[in-house]
Amino acid sequence: MTLQPHESIEHLVSDIISVIDSLEAASNHSDKSLAESRQLCSKIPSHISEGILRVAVVGVIKSGKSTFINAISGKELVQRGAGTVTSITTRIRKGKKNRAVIHLKSWDDINREIENSLAMFPGKEKLPPFDIRRTQDRQLLRRIFDTIVSDFPVTSLGLRPEALLIRNALDGYRHCLDVIGPDEQSISFDAKSFDDHKQFTADPAKAFYVRDVCLEVYGKTIDPNVEIADCQGADSTDPAVLEKIFSYLEAANLIVYCISSRTGLRQSDMAFLKRIKRLGLMENILFIFNCDLSEHENLSNLKMIRDKTIAELKFLVPDVIFYSFSALYTLFDALGTKLSSQNKKRLGLWQEDKEVSSFCAKEYVRFLEKFNRLFEASRFNLFYANHIERLKIVTHMLDEKSQILFDVFSAGLSDQEKARKRLADLEGNARRLRVIVDNSIQGAVSALRREIETNLKNAFLKDSENINKLVTDFILHSPIDPQLYREGVKESGFKQIMYLMFQDFKRMLDLFILEQITPALKELVRIQEERIESYFKSLLDSYRIDYVTMDFPGNRQEDGVPFEMIKEEEEYSKAADLENIKKILGLHLPNQIFSPEYTRAMQTNVMTDFSLHSLILFVSAMMDKHIRFSFSPGLDRAAVKIKKKTLTIMQRQINAYHLSLKQDYFFPLIDAVTRDFKDKILQRFAMYENLNKDMESLFCLKQEEKNQHLTMIKKAENDIIRIRALLDEFSVDFRAGIESSL
Repeated sequence: MTLQPHESIEHLVSDIISVIDSLEAASNHSDKSLAESRQLCSKIPSHISEGILRVAVVGVIKSGKSTFINAISGKELVQRGAGTVTSITTRIRKGKKNRAVIHLKSWDDINREIENSLAMFPGKEKLPPFDIRRTQDRQLLRRIFDTIVSDFPVTSLGLRPEALLIRNALDGYRHCLDVIGPDEQSISFDAKSFDDHKQFTADPAKAFYVRDVCLEVYGKTIDPNVEIADCQGADSTDPAVLEKIFSYLEAANLIVYCISSRTGLRQSDMAFLKRIKRLGLMENILFIFNCDLSEHENLSNLKMIRDKTIAELKFLVPDVIFYSFSALYTLFDALGTKLSSQNKKRLGLWQEDKEVSSFCAKEYVRFLEKFNRLFEASRFNLFYANHIERLKIVTHMLDEKSQILFDVFSAGLSDQEKARKRLADLEGNARRLRVIVDNSIQGAVSALRREIETNLKNAFLKDSENINKLVTDFILHSPIDPQLYREGVKESGFKQIMYLMFQDFKRMLDLFILEQITPALKELVRIQEERIESYFKSLLDSYRIDYVTMDFPGNRQEDGVPFEMIKEEEEYSKAADLENIKKILGLHLPNQIFSPEYTRAMQTNVMTDFSLHSLILFVSAMMDKHIRFSFSPGLDRAAVKIKKKTLTIMQRQINAYHLSLKQDYFFPLIDAVTRDFKDKILQRFAMYENLNKDMESLFCLKQEEKNQHLTMIKKAENDIIRIRALLDEFSVDFRAGIESSL
């Protein structure tokens, strides 16, 4: 029976631990590094089982994302259907039973979001901090909502985002009042109440109070190491929503993008895909042309729209991977007898068109084959590659240990004095080199810290082509057109128009940060991390010193070539495992807060300047009939003030992020990598420092005991050769199988 990859790894780990046991017995349990190797190996199977592969399902509103997820799971997991909109990203995992966990926001988080949406609203500056739990604050919020809806224009996309947020906060309050607390907490729906989670995921009012949703699903349809996310509509105009979507996409290993055959590729699709491309997330993405079978007369019509969509998509994604099938047809087919009578009739009607139904079925099978291949490739890179590397390093070390022990036990009585002197020399060399390495590492790493610090400084300097300049140029050159707001001054008043101008400019700036600055920051971090890895790789190369040889008379090397105790590391040796170190430390990039914030003093300053300027113009118009009074100059000056104050605030935030990135992320990372690297290097030296003491007891063994140890070591060496071959074979076969199927 063919073993699963994780089962093969478990067997190899078991074999390696058996070799460690043999070598420990042969060395009288005097080598601490063997115990450390056993501990490392024993944890690998659990690390693999804990790994999660993330699949993000994205697309614009009504593209069939939720239906697709239900189709591949064969269950009605997430709310779908006419009038339903996914209100929050929903994560789905395998569980021991059906269970929905709703993680809720705290009252502080909720009030902070509402406060941000009210920035610059007239009269808000005179009030205490907002708290939706107070009746008067909810009444104020209702009046503000009515003002926004009645006085401010509705965009082509519907209500303004801040108006939607306020409406959802008000509508969801009474439903969520009893479950929200001062701290973040969660509620769960189990067994028969499982479907009740849909009231949160499909209702935007209740979803406003939710931070995260995770569905644990019982059954065989979902792999235990997989998480599938039903993301919100990608055509949202709210930067906060888009940020949450992109946050998950960046963590995802695979992306499935849904396009409805009813609408084809929309402008909002292209806009969102451009953002995905800028973030460098196009590598593992599959496109689903979700066929609405009720919209197409025949297969020719369906293929015509499909081909048009592919042609348009290739302008952005030349190597597009595209599959055409009906998620709803697939779901109905999977549900079978569980379908309602009405849906059974719909399924039967679709099945009558043999040509279309057969086409969709074949395309779905083709999609699953590709999806599974990409899944296995991601699984290997995520779950196995690093652990295989670690096992290879351990077996390399065990090979060295076994050869040392073999040579010690092979030494005859006449050669033992020579061997003792040689071991004493090895111990002395190791101690001297330990001091040299210990001192030199500190100096070398200090140089790396200075280099990273300089790179960050250059990236954030005001006058360079960098983060700060990008933001500055955007703020200075992005238009705030007073003409759009002139008529509103007469009807709503200047204070309301100031709120509108600020919210529009803030939204424009937030989108710019999301689309331009965030990718630039991530690229900056990636380059610095690669530099750290390459730097320590160079250090590792410089410390590969051949300073000892064992020329015992019984040495097994051919042609008089001595056995080198320190060999060249294998090509798989890694000087710095940054991802593992970050995971151990719980190290994350600083929270990025690049968003304009307006103080009461700033609003007063803008208002005073506008009032004074308007008063002067009004008096001038009264005294001179040829002068026409207009609010436009005042609005122009207000726009300039908004930009100026925004620039000051943004530069302060960028400087704070720069400092945090350096002191709270890169410097702790470099320090941790340094400690790990030094431990690896000094651990190798420690093996030779202890040889003189440890081997003396082995020399004193009787020849019969030595022969027993030699037999044990020979078996261990044969096992090591076999294990190393299996490790190489595992990597080669796995990768070859993936590459041949992609």
